[in-house]
Amino acid sequence: MFNSLFFNNTQKTTNRLWIYFAIVFFVNFILKISYLSFSSFWYDEIISVQSASLDFGHIKHVSEWDNNPPFYFYCLSVWIKLFNDSEYTVRLLSVIFSSLAAATLFLLANKYFNQITAILVSFIFLSNNVLFYYSHEARAYSLVLFLAILSTWIYFKFKEKPTIQIVLILGLINFLLIYTHYISGLILVFQTLLMLCFFDRKQKKYFLFSLLIVLLLTAIRFTKKQFFLIIDFNKPTSAFWVKKSDISYLKEVISMFLFNEYISILFLGIIIIVFVSLIFRRHIRTQFIIIYSFCVGLGSILILFCLGKFTPIFLDRYLIFTLPFLYILIAYGLSFIKYKYISLSLVGLFFIYSVFKIDYKTNKGMDYRSVVKFINSIKDKNDLIIVKTKDIKPLYSYYYDSEFFSKQKKDLSQDDHIIFCSTWQDVALDIKNFKRIIVVDSYQEYNSNEKDFVLKLSEQKQKYFTTEYFKGVKIAFYK
Repeated sequence: MFNSLFFNNTQKTTNRLWIYFAIVFFVNFILKISYLSFSSFWYDEIISVQSASLDFGHIKHVSEWDNNPPFYFYCLSVWIKLFNDSEYTVRLLSVIFSSLAAATLFLLANKYFNQITAILVSFIFLSNNVLFYYSHEARAYSLVLFLAILSTWIYFKFKEKPTIQIVLILGLINFLLIYTHYISGLILVFQTLLMLCFFDRKQKKYFLFSLLIVLLLTAIRFTKKQFFLIIDFNKPTSAFWVKKSDISYLKEVISMFLFNEYISILFLGIIIIVFVSLIFRRHIRTQFIIIYSFCVGLGSILILFCLGKFTPIFLDRYLIFTLPFLYILIAYGLSFIKYKYISLSLVGLFFIYSVFKIDYKTNKGMDYRSVVKFINSIKDKNDLIIVKTKDIKPLYSYYYDSEFFSKQKKDLSQDDHIIFCSTWQDVALDIKNFKRIIVVDSYQEYNSNEKDFVLKLSEQKQKYFTTEYFKGVKIAFYK
């Protein structure tokens, strides 16, 4: 089944391609498993661990308030049950998805472009710091990356030879894609538009069946609250970490995706050359694949940028699925060079240069592992520890109690005098009964209740020391 799905080559070539697939996978895997537990979990990652630690039947209801559908949480839930919820183990799943994405991208480029393109795109993929960072992130982005490439592979295969088997697989993969991240549904939009322009009557009929499968599975698995969330996705007043798009951020995203400001100009030039070459090439199969890559790669970025003018939805991590298609276009453009060793040498040198620029330690936005260790080393039985806000409770509790998630605990022991609050009204204890108050705070600059909280606390206790030594966390001491 899988051989017929992935390859149209001879048995000898197929065996060789599986070897190449394994090589690309393991090179990515070996490079990306370094420093997996160097940084502590931060807020976004602990949401994943907390969601995956729920009973299996409850996981999908997380998506009724989160901006992400639950498929990654299901995968992570199985992974944690098989192994554990340590930082290294949890992030290892993302490394595997990222490595599978790289290996599948090689096969895709080899089959629908040429072997030089496949080799070049593999080096470019491995060189990118953005992709490396999200391979160390306990979130859905590496899974989205893999599913986007896999969906594209099946879609191209479907255009060549539409069969019921491929219809079923394409429908399932596309459903899993949007069940992992809503924004990646743009791929399905482009597949539908290109179907209308390039498919014959039989192909259109079969593709509509695959869409029907997606709609049916969506109706079965999505809850009513999820649909409301999608309609109101990232509304302007809902989150401080998103903002409406502007030209400066678009330039920043392009620079990150294409390595830096100067290299991005070169790579965009290559992409334009590839697109212009469509005019002079009569090979319809190649034209279709280039147009598809151009639409998903640059088209998705431009569409989200335009939508981001009205609602804050334009984020680099939401667009990570576009990178393989941008890189394929770049690699294909470089394959135009007559002497292949020149293109291979240039990309090889670029890889050597870029690999030293990668942040292998992938520093996160918070360091609660060190914070909790520090608090535990200095706390006294007469201290009250206030952790702000309530949203930080899972993150603090994970490092305070190693069994907090595995045993699905709701609270830490009250004997430890630790409370979690968002406003002063949440502080139910009489703080005068405590010799010292230790306030652990994140995102304080975005908390509308911060001034009131500090004022009320200062009326009863005097602040004598503040430290911002720990990344993303401020610790204030009152007595």
